[in-house]
Amino acid sequence: MLRLSMGKDIPEEALRKFYDKKKIGKYEGRFEALHHAVTHSDYIVTAWDGEKLIGIIRSTGDYVFSQYINNFLIDEEYNGKGIGSKMLDAYLEAVGDVMDIYIISGRKITQSFTINWFEYKGFELVELKDDLQVFKRTNTPEE
Repeated sequence: MLRLSMGKDIPEEALRKFYDKKKIGKYEGRFEALHHAVTHSDYIVTAWDGEKLIGIIRSTGDYVFSQYINNFLIDEEYNGKGIGSKMLDAYLEAVGDVMDIYIISGRKITQSFTINWFEYKGFELVELKDDLQVFKRTNTPEE
């Protein structure tokens, strides 16, 4: 059964298994640093199937003008099940007062479905290079 959490108390073993499966080069062999980065993120949304971590969104920023999503990751076994959408909706609700939200991807997103989905969620592609893509969403602050 799917469960979302915004807590930072993620069991180390669950986090290790999730990121090991993702095989992201910059994190390999640096679990302690990764664990510190995750648990010190400003905002975090995780998705769980029982005790198994199956998705994570985490960001850092200044809480007012900008937040930068460093990781938006879903276990491949769970792709296409709406989990990313539920996670992003929960994240966007949490950061509703932050003006600019950026999704930074070090891997080029080539699937038109994903790009269209980001646009549907209010993001626009603002930077495109060989090894970097940046999507931005601007919220209207309520005063």
